[in-house]
This record gives sequence, C-alpha cells and structure tokens, in this order.
Amino acid sequence: MNNELLHHLEQRINEAVEEISSLRKRISELEMQNYELSEEKSEIESTLNQTKEQQSNWESSLSQMLNRLNQMDDKQ
Repeated sequence: MNNELLHHLEQRINEAVEEISSLRKRISELEMQNYELSEEKSEIESTLNQTKEQQSNWESSLSQMLNRLNQMDDKQ
C-alpha cells in the first residue's frame, strides 16, 4: 500500500514538474511576443505622431495660403 501510494505521488510530482516546465516555456514565448509587440507599437506610435505633425503643418500651410488669397481678393 505504501509503495503504491509513493508511486502514485511520484507520478503526480513528475506530471507537475512537466507542467511547470511547459508553463515556463510558454511564459518565455509570451514575454518574447510581448517585447516584439511593444517594439511594433512604439514604431506605429512614432509613425502616427509624424503623420499628425505633417498633417498639422499642411493645414497650417493651407490656412496661410487661404489667408493670402483672401487678402489679395480684399485688395481688388
């Protein structure tokens, strides 16, 4: 009876050790994926900020041109 119980406990411990190993591997994979996604997010945010700045510059430039055109119209 004791040998059967010990054998059963040994099997359960081995299964738990395998599961822990598998979970550690999965955690490593997820950490790497998280790092890669974080890098990608930073690049996208940077591109978005550049695009927003460019749009703002274009809008400002267009506004200046419209103001000049209006001034020219007013003088005529």
